[in-house]
Amino acid sequence: MRLLASVVGLALLVAQQVVCVTPPPGADSLQACSSVVTRKEVRDLSPEEWSAYSSAVQSAYNDRWIDWFGFLHDRVAGVIHSNAVFLVYHRKMTRDYEQILQQYNPSVAVPFWNTLIDYQNPGGSPVLSDSYFGGNGNAASDNCVTGGIAGSWKLTFPDVHCLRRNFGEADTIKSWYSPEFITSVLQRSTAYSDLRAGLENTIHGLPHLSLGGDMNTMHSPLDPVFWLHHSNIDRLFAQWQAVNPDERTYAYDGTDIKNNVVSLNDHLTSTTTPVYEVMRLGYGSMCYTYSTIQAAGGSSNNLARRQKCIVRPSKATEAVRKLPPKLLSSYYPSFAKGGVVSALENELGDYDPRRPMSADGVVEHKPFVASEKMRGHMPKAGTLDNMYIKMMGANVTEVKQFEKMADEMVDALNSENYLSPYLVDLLEKE
Repeated sequence: MRLLASVVGLALLVAQQVVCVTPPPGADSLQACSSVVTRKEVRDLSPEEWSAYSSAVQSAYNDRWIDWFGFLHDRVAGVIHSNAVFLVYHRKMTRDYEQILQQYNPSVAVPFWNTLIDYQNPGGSPVLSDSYFGGNGNAASDNCVTGGIAGSWKLTFPDVHCLRRNFGEADTIKSWYSPEFITSVLQRSTAYSDLRAGLENTIHGLPHLSLGGDMNTMHSPLDPVFWLHHSNIDRLFAQWQAVNPDERTYAYDGTDIKNNVVSLNDHLTSTTTPVYEVMRLGYGSMCYTYSTIQAAGGSSNNLARRQKCIVRPSKATEAVRKLPPKLLSSYYPSFAKGGVVSALENELGDYDPRRPMSADGVVEHKPFVASEKMRGHMPKAGTLDNMYIKMMGANVTEVKQFEKMADEMVDALNSENYLSPYLVDLLEKE
């Protein structure tokens, strides 16, 4: 077997020329895709779409592609994390996996898991139920996952074993990062390097560490949740680009693992693909978009339309906008300016954590009321342990900086007696 040799193209559905950042030679030669698949939140898939996706994944497992991607990621892991390459390399890798699945069914797209929906109680997410990907591993049986899409898998890399997960003590997972915090990351990131650090050190790391088992290794693509998780990270990257396509389509700064200043002409690790080929969705072989981008900016078939986005009408957005001006300026600069704010940098949608829906709002539901018991008691996210930080080769100072930033934001919101619209009393019966 060998990985599909693919050209990878655009990070947003805009066909117009970028005027503020000049595309490098070669970027303009990438052809617009004749068709584009839409990546949806996994719980938004119809029964037919879920069946098609899970069937394609099983076929990829049967043909040993799952083991291949675990091997590949393990081989290059030391140079694709904790530096500028992180977002662009994983974008290409996820698209390569998607193209493998499309060999079995051309209609398939890799869904995303919007972990923000489940941040209060990740272990209770329907995504980790037997209806989807199975839950915690069985501690009495080598932490093997026995339910869901991969409950019967026998993986062969780095040795023969079952799919493993280990949530830790009492089968529970501490809270992850909230929609409030990731909205803050999106609004405060003015450069690619800001966004990369903000996503990699927060919403990326905790699910890997918390799910444990294979997800907490460098061969993490063995866990099928890996692909939904990285599809979600890529979604946030693509939305950030689409907020200001003139300046962000080809925005790429920072340093690589050797501390060299990066360039759009650099080849992605162990490939012949220059970075600029992965910077635009909808061109080359990057023939996909996200449901949230469609909801904010229009049809995926209208590639020439510039993103003109409005705020999602949500209780969460209204609640945050009522915070004192000083807090808005510190954590939500786009809200602080007043007026219309792009839905692409606002993850504050209306959805029920117990009956979740994706942020694009396509699933009808009856809005719920957050538990008053949680007013002023927004939970803090867990932290990355030293072993994980060392495995990733992460910058300890950078990691601690973002963890401190997140804790301070929670403290500030709680001091204002803020009630996050996503918090429920976990002791209440449904």
